[in-house]
Amino acid sequence: MLTSNQVWLQSYHEGRISSKWTALLDGGFRWRNGFDRRLAYIVRGGVGYSLSPKLRVGGGFAFMGIYGEKEIIRHEYRPYQEVLLKDQLGKLSISHRFRIEERIFKDKVLDFATVDFNFRFRYAVTLGIPLANLSSKDPNRRLVLNLGDEIFLNAGKEITHNTFDQNRLIISPTLQWNKSLSVSLTYNYQYASTPDADIYLVSHVGWLQIRHNLDFRNPHSKD
Repeated sequence: MLTSNQVWLQSYHEGRISSKWTALLDGGFRWRNGFDRRLAYIVRGGVGYSLSPKLRVGGGFAFMGIYGEKEIIRHEYRPYQEVLLKDQLGKLSISHRFRIEERIFKDKVLDFATVDFNFRFRYAVTLGIPLANLSSKDPNRRLVLNLGDEIFLNAGKEITHNTFDQNRLIISPTLQWNKSLSVSLTYNYQYASTPDADIYLVSHVGWLQIRHNLDFRNPHSKD
């Protein structure tokens, strides 16, 4: 068993274009051993289409750079498709996300012909527990505890021993500042496979997440 301490910073943005369409964009950076070593960066963009107020389908593309000792040694090109279901259980909120990723890896030191490829299937469930209202004037300003779990499974002819990719257990106190902005200070307990069949990596991740929701719709056209 290997262990790692990591720090992640990620910013998520959603822009409502119409009653059905939403533009999606996020980006982040990751470090290992505090801020001593750069680990990776990711940029991801996509669109979502709301089939109902609770159900959204979407897709997009992510690009990831993975660091070696001091520089980028590997790129990942990652188209994805997803289904997002949100609901309320009394005062609790619950969301389910199913995502399929087509992962294409390119090592910078190798020719383009030597490319790795696999599918990855992700299922995430998140429960939101309201803890406290922070403003008598703004009902959206509150403290919420988000609890979640996400499992990742690999598939494809290049996958041998590592069908299980990783699992993330999330504990995330969240300050919902208003309807558009929230900040989460998240602990992520991540259990992941490695290239060696009998060795797994446990990572303790401190994850700062900033979420910004914008509405570009004409006020007269909103539902």
